[in-house]
Amino acid sequence: MAVLSRIRFVEDLFVRMAWLIENVVDAETEFPRASYPKTIIWIVLDGTRTIEVNGNLREVQAGDIVVIPPQTPRIVLASDASASPFHYYTVGCDIKIGSLNFVELYNLPLIARIEDTSAFQELTRLTAKLLEQSLDVIKSLHALDQPQLIISKVNTDETVALLAVNASFNVWVARFFDIMRGYMPDKAQEIDPRISRLCNYMQMNLEKKLALPDLAEYLFISESHLRLLFRKTMGFSPSEYLRQLRLQRAKDLLVNTTYSLSEIAELSGFQTLNHFSRMFRSNESIPATEYRKRYYGITQG
Repeated sequence: MAVLSRIRFVEDLFVRMAWLIENVVDAETEFPRASYPKTIIWIVLDGTRTIEVNGNLREVQAGDIVVIPPQTPRIVLASDASASPFHYYTVGCDIKIGSLNFVELYNLPLIARIEDTSAFQELTRLTAKLLEQSLDVIKSLHALDQPQLIISKVNTDETVALLAVNASFNVWVARFFDIMRGYMPDKAQEIDPRISRLCNYMQMNLEKKLALPDLAEYLFISESHLRLLFRKTMGFSPSEYLRQLRLQRAKDLLVNTTYSLSEIAELSGFQTLNHFSRMFRSNESIPATEYRKRYYGITQG
């Protein structure tokens, strides 16, 4: 008898692929500063590029796996014109334990150089197969080359095909983390269960006004104790975490829905459209309207 439901990790684990793209870009192409509400994983097949992540410059080359956590700004710098094109897969996904990001809990490195070439090639083959399977589903939905099309309904056959893609992605994730195991600690970062519960509560209630007294009352502790406990556990304040959650939801809605900016501000929990616009521009360095124009239906990774 195997009762996996008794294992909290299995119950709390959430895995979902948002996109998968094969990119081949010229050496002179530069990607502007961007941050995504998803975890971004690159499987680098050929070429070298310099990326800037959180102000730090790093070189990426063939055989590398790059893992960029959600909300992490990155810039891909141009290379010398004589350099070979940069060829890589981009996987945009959500991998969480409860409401907490898996790659941050397990302290995955930004760049992992995979010495086991056979393992890297196996992951590459799995990625190519997953891309082919995903494209077949998109073709069946008549959504190929229509990145701005939002599909709200699928029939039974399409549902089964989408479930099969999800199952394949779970296989991909298992192999990915098996390859990355040498870069991971034996255990995830210890998170106080009260903070984990609060993070989940915040994520599920973003549209509400969540002031510090309300959050402290939810955990039946004082505001000062909450501040101390949250910062000790997460490394930043509850208000900063809440701000990041709201911006993450706003970006998701900007690029994946046709909601107006006022509706997005309300659904993300910002007090007013003005407040949302100021916060978004301050965090992303571009207005929300420009972010939508740049990324709606088009994901570069």
